[in-house]
Amino acid sequence: MIETDFLVIGSGVAGLVYALEVAEIGKVAIVTKKGKNDCNTRYAQGGIAAVLSTLDSFKDHVEDSYKASCGLGKFPVIETIVSQGPERIKYLMDIGAKFSQADNEVTQNIETLSLTKEGGHTRNRIVYSADTTGEEVMKVLSETAEKHPNITFYENHTAIDLITQHHISEEKGFIPHLTCWGAYVHNSGTGEVTVFRARKTMLATGGVGQVYEHSTNQSIATGDGIAMAYLAGARIVNMEFVQFHPTAFYSPEGDSFLVTEALRGEGAVLTLPDGSSFMEKYHPQGSLAPRDIVSRAIDNEMKTKGYSHLFLDTTRMDKSVLKTHFPFIDKKCRERGIDFTKEPIPIVPSAHYLCGGILATVDGVTDIGNLFAAGEVACTGFHGANRLASNSILEALVVAHRAALHPSNRENVTYPEIPEWQNTGAFNEAEWVIISHNHEIIKKIMQGYAGIVRSRRLLKFANSRINGIYEEVNKFYQNNPVKNEVIETRNLAIVANIIIRSALSRKESRGVHYVIDYPEINDKYKRDTVIY
Repeated sequence: MIETDFLVIGSGVAGLVYALEVAEIGKVAIVTKKGKNDCNTRYAQGGIAAVLSTLDSFKDHVEDSYKASCGLGKFPVIETIVSQGPERIKYLMDIGAKFSQADNEVTQNIETLSLTKEGGHTRNRIVYSADTTGEEVMKVLSETAEKHPNITFYENHTAIDLITQHHISEEKGFIPHLTCWGAYVHNSGTGEVTVFRARKTMLATGGVGQVYEHSTNQSIATGDGIAMAYLAGARIVNMEFVQFHPTAFYSPEGDSFLVTEALRGEGAVLTLPDGSSFMEKYHPQGSLAPRDIVSRAIDNEMKTKGYSHLFLDTTRMDKSVLKTHFPFIDKKCRERGIDFTKEPIPIVPSAHYLCGGILATVDGVTDIGNLFAAGEVACTGFHGANRLASNSILEALVVAHRAALHPSNRENVTYPEIPEWQNTGAFNEAEWVIISHNHEIIKKIMQGYAGIVRSRRLLKFANSRINGIYEEVNKFYQNNPVKNEVIETRNLAIVANIIIRSALSRKESRGVHYVIDYPEINDKYKRDTVIY
């Protein structure tokens, strides 16, 4: 058993911010599936939305966020998070983050930050560091955490299960109020499972992108936190709202990467193979329309005209701007033989961000006692049915900070007797195909039947298939010693099932959920979808 005051599962921006702040009052263990910098935050290109210009206002940012949410955003939550954006940017700069300055100023000054615009925003309010904002944010947070004497990283460790009343023998007596006392964690190096006992646990495991065949997410994004919270009894909300990024680099070999929306903010235009623009017929803002509209438009053009991909034309932009602001895109395109100053970038929509997740307050509080959730794994009501560009890191920063300030962090906890993890049997290599085969089948089913455009007939078909896969995978999980691939495949099946059930229950099209049977918004469904 490893005993700690705070257990943080996940090492992205939400996990690190919470860890750094609670480390001032206790010991922190950070559990991360791979290396400490292997997370989606690191690959965020666009930036962080915050009101820092006199030409902008909190009111405008709140209205833009609510409009993008398609009526499902919670105004009090949006107002709270937006109002705390500037101080969170200052926090990052205070610990060493370097953001792009206006007029190429070298001195870091919050008053002279270069601010750009992205889809759905009516003002320039995106703080960025060239096109590697996430990498800059992760660099300073990770380096600061590494130096803190109260923080210990456990790399290559995967959380399997939250420790709650489900694991406590009835003989020990009744324990009221569903409560978390840490997690069972698998060491992928040794194969051992260890009890991590903690007063408070923070779930910051990110999203579910790997449940789809095409995704901008890293391989670790298998919905682990959501699956664990669901099995423990937490409410999971709005899982039908999976945002597809309109512009991921298209490669027949599957060697994809995210092409930042900031390119369109600076003037890039979406085009058909013949070079003609098409977004104007879908939305007044053209290529700067909200992501859900852009993704569906591209999907429609591809399906109706038989294209495997479309293009993002950057050739009309200032070459110096392209080279200076987007060095990551420049490097990645050149590696694939494309000079984006002279030829357009081939693109295709890919699963990108989950707007739903574990039901949590703006302070990260969940249904389960002692359990917080922040970042993409949580659903606070900030994004509603569609996330406004560059609002994700903002939400993670604010909610993790507020969770760290929650008074319950200083409370003492009485622990029950926690049993050791019981491995079952010897590993059955002959049946390994159950895991390896179903891992890929889940992705194909979700991509084909629960993607950008859905139908109830195909969703029902997917539901039947996924339920069967879950039964197979869970039986293997119950009868074999745990391995990472087994944990992840089981979690993918769980979150796939929740996404499908949520999509079937919403008989309307709203935000990033579009179902051809009900193509209009129906205010009867202007409410959260709850699965538990």
